[in-house]
Amino acid sequence: MDNYDKLVSVWGDVTLPVLVLEETADGYKPVCQNRAADLLCQGASLMDFIPEEIAARLTAAGSCPDTETVPFFCFLNGCAYSLVPFAWEGRRICMLHNVNEYYQENRRTLNDAIMANKAKTSFLSEMSHDIRTPMGAIIGMTDIALMQEDIPARVKECLNKIKVASGHMMSLLNEVLDMSRIESGRILLQEEDVDLADLLHEVLTVIRPQADAGKLHFSLKLGQMAEERLRGDSVRLKQICINLLSNAVKFTPAGGDVEMTVEVVPAGEPNRVFLKLKVQDNGIGMSQEFLQRIFVAFEREEKSTTNKIQGTGLGMAITKNLVELMGGTITVESRIHEGSCFFVEIPFTASPDQEERHRQALSGRRVLLFNDRREQVEQICGMLGLLGISADVADSADTAVDLINDMAFSDEEYFALLTAEKVNGVEMLLFLPQVRQRMGADFPILLLSEGDWSQMEYVYTRAGVDAFIPLPLFRTRLSAGLYAFTEEAKQLLSEDGGQRWNFRGKRILLAEDNEINREIALELLGMANLQIETVENGREAVERFAETSPDYYDMILMDIQMPVMNGLDATRAIRALDCADAQDIPIVAMTANAFVEDVKNSLDAGMNAHIAKPLDMNQVYSTLDYFLGRGGR
Repeated sequence: MDNYDKLVSVWGDVTLPVLVLEETADGYKPVCQNRAADLLCQGASLMDFIPEEIAARLTAAGSCPDTETVPFFCFLNGCAYSLVPFAWEGRRICMLHNVNEYYQENRRTLNDAIMANKAKTSFLSEMSHDIRTPMGAIIGMTDIALMQEDIPARVKECLNKIKVASGHMMSLLNEVLDMSRIESGRILLQEEDVDLADLLHEVLTVIRPQADAGKLHFSLKLGQMAEERLRGDSVRLKQICINLLSNAVKFTPAGGDVEMTVEVVPAGEPNRVFLKLKVQDNGIGMSQEFLQRIFVAFEREEKSTTNKIQGTGLGMAITKNLVELMGGTITVESRIHEGSCFFVEIPFTASPDQEERHRQALSGRRVLLFNDRREQVEQICGMLGLLGISADVADSADTAVDLINDMAFSDEEYFALLTAEKVNGVEMLLFLPQVRQRMGADFPILLLSEGDWSQMEYVYTRAGVDAFIPLPLFRTRLSAGLYAFTEEAKQLLSEDGGQRWNFRGKRILLAEDNEINREIALELLGMANLQIETVENGREAVERFAETSPDYYDMILMDIQMPVMNGLDATRAIRALDCADAQDIPIVAMTANAFVEDVKNSLDAGMNAHIAKPLDMNQVYSTLDYFLGRGGR
């Protein structure tokens, strides 16, 4: 029996299609195929129907291809086949398995998944608008309440906490509702100027109540601060901080300690810095085995101490993704019953310096620093020096009085008093009124404290304190607090009537179908002295604009989802009008449609900018200022 007949006798009657390849000097060549293969290929060679890439691997010299690493599939006569190669007596055998039913089932499953995904996308798009509308009312009405005069301190404190909490809730909703994230698993970063002092204040507003409720000792420490204003995504950075701190608070028993250390160090390149975060606790800790999985989605360590702690297991996975998206790194150290420590390092670009005006106005001034904590005194004096301010330090009431008297005898005067909340041996609520009486009603007294100002404001203002600067101290906060008492700042305040934004003489057309949203917009925009006319749908906006004389309106604020005609179609219609200003009038979307593609759709329709609801009034006023060209603020 020759070689070919032997192959036919072994493989010829196998019910599955089989191709036999034999080794040659150039690799493997097909030498035989069985009857099932002949029937499948209608007499042609099975090799002609195998995709070139797979055929190249089947015929290549060396070991037999591993289908577990790269599965082999091909389509013959409308059916899907899996190719399984294996070695036999120095030859290479390729056997085909009909997997058409399996393939079709997977195809149906895929189609069902695509349809379900489209339905989910449509649902979330609608829900985004529906959720943002009531959230916009909550945030908008809170802003209006905060702008009223003579608000009781406790009410103002509650309103501020509602504003911060609702803002955080919106960030969580954005995480759930951002379709680009759901569809592709990616998060888009939005770069803006980040003031670390403001960002950490917002983080503390969320975390401190959690720590207090858990009866924990929480502290924030600042290391080197090479820069305090960075260029990056403030929402994502805040989310990273809150996720890490919430995790530490959640897994630290009552009486424990949670500490966050923040520092900004030079990165060795111009305008580049590293933000370093360390979040440490002495809580229940984690096993070394779980540390390998802590950043995996939905992973939670199962043990008796964590069973009653609520959580999805997503927090650390999201945090790691955000850190890496920003180009940073995150690591963790932990031991059971000893606590955990997370280290984060993220590169940033420093924002342009915003303090030059403050430095120019404050340079050459002299202040009296009343504080007996050496480390804090060194930090404050260093910051004052960077602002061009010299300081005399008093660590007792007698020293403070002597320094004040010495300045008076030398016919000089202090610009301000910076005082700690507590100094050993001094009853501050008795001492400060004496300073006020000695220095006069116009002498600035600023209190440095880690406490909640809303709870101490009434007492300390009656004792003579003019302003509050929170600790831990940032240079930007210190300079802004002192600058407010310069003649330049007082003059600017006087010229602006005490109001930052003033668009007197400007007229806006507001297209908004929701009554509550119209009320909020009219109230907030009216505070900036804007003249506002309203319509309730896109068609009315087009008709109103068309019937007015050129340049009657300075801007149009356009909602997107409206009855009769939506904002996108209305914008296109306005741009197509034969009016002198139809192409030039600024049209700004002011809408609850806040996905990335919504912004693109707005701009593609002819709008100039996009503002998402709930409204951030600083963003609204800044956008108005950009297009209305008010100039100085």
